[in-house]
Amino acid sequence: MFKSLARILSSPLRIKLLKFFLCQPESQLSARTAASGVGSSVVRTDQELRALVSAGVLSSRGKRGRATYSVNQSHPLLVPLQSFIEASTLPSDRDLIAAFRAARGLSLLIAAGALVRESRGALDLLIVTSRPRDPSIVRAMKRAERLMAMPLRYSILEPKNYDERLEARDRLLRDVFEFNHRVLIGRK
Repeated sequence: MFKSLARILSSPLRIKLLKFFLCQPESQLSARTAASGVGSSVVRTDQELRALVSAGVLSSRGKRGRATYSVNQSHPLLVPLQSFIEASTLPSDRDLIAAFRAARGLSLLIAAGALVRESRGALDLLIVTSRPRDPSIVRAMKRAERLMAMPLRYSILEPKNYDERLEARDRLLRDVFEFNHRVLIGRK
């Protein structure tokens, strides 16, 4: 068992890929999609995916170069690995703030949902910015997703829209504030 565990967790990229797939257990994904999700090259990602298939934690379909990968639901270490990775790979607040440092016009950033281990939340990130269409916001989100090694659910609101929704006790904002959350930048 120790040898198998050592093979599965032997590189940071394997751990990121494992988390990426464990967060989407029903998905069949290509190496290109996984590489984009974890911020690695397709060649290196494909090598690590094949190693995870060899270890038995992932399964593959199709020929090399066109293969799709998915979680092997029958692997004996799947449930313990999922618990361990979920608990140990959350990015720190400092890392999330650094991901958004270059985002212009940001007035509020709230971590919720998966980022604070809250399964009931509708969002993982609430972003309030005066420049919602600024490409720096999109780049910051991609950095945050790469830190988490999984797609994040998020909402981008302008300050006026945020204030109106807050006053109206909007369901989306109510879900964020009623469940576990952390304000990373700004004030509620």
